[in-house]
Amino acid sequence: MAITILEAMKLPTLKDFELIAGYRGLDREIQRASILDYEYEKSLSDKPIQTYFEKEDFVISSLIYAKDDPSLILESVKGLVSDGVSGLAVKNIYYDVLPEEVIKYANQMDFPIFMFDKKGSYYEDIVTEIYDKNKEKNSISYQEAKIGILLKEDMDKSSVKNMAKDFNISFKENVFSICLKPKKYIDENSLTNIINLLNRDLGASHAAYRYHGIIFIICTYEDSHKENKSTEFSRLVRLMIYSLFLDLNDYYIGISNFHKYIDELNFALKESMYAMRVASIEGENIKYYYEIGVYKLLMPSYSEGYMINFYSDTIGKIKQSMFLTLLRQVILFIPIISVISKFMGMKGVWMSQPIADILAAIIITVFLVREIKHNKTNNSECKII
Repeated sequence: MAITILEAMKLPTLKDFELIAGYRGLDREIQRASILDYEYEKSLSDKPIQTYFEKEDFVISSLIYAKDDPSLILESVKGLVSDGVSGLAVKNIYYDVLPEEVIKYANQMDFPIFMFDKKGSYYEDIVTEIYDKNKEKNSISYQEAKIGILLKEDMDKSSVKNMAKDFNISFKENVFSICLKPKKYIDENSLTNIINLLNRDLGASHAAYRYHGIIFIICTYEDSHKENKSTEFSRLVRLMIYSLFLDLNDYYIGISNFHKYIDELNFALKESMYAMRVASIEGENIKYYYEIGVYKLLMPSYSEGYMINFYSDTIGKIKQSMFLTLLRQVILFIPIISVISKFMGMKGVWMSQPIADILAAIIITVFLVREIKHNKTNNSECKII
């Protein structure tokens, strides 16, 4: 997986590039940056410009070969498009503005062309930065794929242990996982920067990884914590969480159980992700896996929309049922009998029950009518779908 042109535009050496054509092609991927700069001999003017680039190259040029003949620019751009090049960046040494026919052709082909200042970035810096960013992205993609395997595949303990050591040779024997989901959208580059900062501060035996917009922090310790108790585990969690530079209020956080062996890393990751999802559904900031109750059974078949609907339709209905059950005998009857009996004595005591029944019937009818209207609305939406 390679970076896109749009992602590359955020790199320091490319951030001042001006897009002049092909804006619909910014999602093209860049495998590498290459340089097109050579003199064009006039005696060869009867022969076409030759371009020999790889597919998904990002080409940088000063257009020195066309400094005396602007018509050569269109010819070379056509060659780049034919080669499958992702885009072109022109350093404005010989041209401040490109011919109109070049702009028109690039727009037709969704071929991005940029201009950048001759006093700006050096070719070598652009080539190096794109190479480094691709290397970083491939590394992150590889790690994401391994996280996905641990979360989705049934693996034996030996395979899990080997994969854990492949993640980080410095991982210790005991492990727990923290899963953080940003409450607001964070783009991939910003999330990667957060991961890099976390890994800089965490220490050798812990590590942070990105996985589809969320962050996993794997925390490992020596065998001295093997006889761990809940208070000791809570202390470890607090020490880890509050050592992070992040504003914890910006995240939903899930924390796994404490596992005595690194070959249970897959369970730790799943537990922290399930706890984070419950925190998200219930609108809480931090949730431990041991706190999520019946969700332990539901989370393996989780889909966010389904679980939110389940929570509102099922857990919400339980709350309504409890309210209606207590309504007649507790919520209404006790206050009514206390008040009326003071004014009407024994007669008020006998009247309290039917009054409570009538009020309860009215309130239940209101709930029933509202529920019927809600179901009709849902049914009509289902028919439309």
